[in-house]
Amino acid sequence: MKSAGPAIGKPSQASLQFFFMASYDLDRFREFVKSEGFAATFDIDAATRKALYEDDVALLDFGVRMIKQIMFGEETIPRKADAYQQHIARRKEVEQLRAEAEEELERDDDTGA
Repeated sequence: MKSAGPAIGKPSQASLQFFFMASYDLDRFREFVKSEGFAATFDIDAATRKALYEDDVALLDFGVRMIKQIMFGEETIPRKADAYQQHIARRKEVEQLRAEAEEELERDDDTGA
């Protein structure tokens, strides 16, 4: 997850949502940590990943690190070298698919299908 940046005195909505998820909704935070997007972005070793999946205290500690990284730019969780480029490529692909689907819906509406 790219840092929402240190917004002095006014964290972004995304930063606040992440803060509450990592602090209070461990089930949802654990699912985030297990997600494909997380695995594609962060370089986490197998032992750490296993601890995050099974140990609530390890997950909370990791959440504090993630909050510091997202809200204050303290880079303590390594990112994969090509993570940003892959993220941009995935977003472009999704946008293209969405545009194609919208065009198809418009054609269907025009033909009365």
